[in-house]
Amino acid sequence: MHLLKKRMFYSYGKGKSFEFTNNETINLSELPPKRTEPLNFISYSNKIKPEIQKIYDELGVKKYTRMKSSLKFCVVAAGEFDGYVAEPRAYEWDIAAGHAILENTGGSVKDFDGNEILYGKKDLKNPSIILKSKNIIQWTNN
Repeated sequence: MHLLKKRMFYSYGKGKSFEFTNNETINLSELPPKRTEPLNFISYSNKIKPEIQKIYDELGVKKYTRMKSSLKFCVVAAGEFDGYVAEPRAYEWDIAAGHAILENTGGSVKDFDGNEILYGKKDLKNPSIILKSKNIIQWTNN
């Protein structure tokens, strides 16, 4: 019988992003950065759009795994994946918690032009996003 690993992620400030699993609390912010080769990203779809492929090529992404969930932010924060790229399609409430968790571990959430993601927009729609784990930031200085 396969048991699913139950995970809960939360954050309450810079350096204070945590995963609670199997009655153990892990401070994700204190996990050391690790270099992975090739970079392992998450993808929303198995069909990579040209604008996303261009970003993958610029970053050197050679491998990706399909995942449909806001859990993407958390597994990037935990260092299990190096990043995620998505065209505009989600709303602010879809990414706010994950954004806080990832950013508070030392990762980043930017748009395709490198701008910060802002909240409180009139239509509440998100722009394009690029998530980067602290692993990528540590090794590429982007």
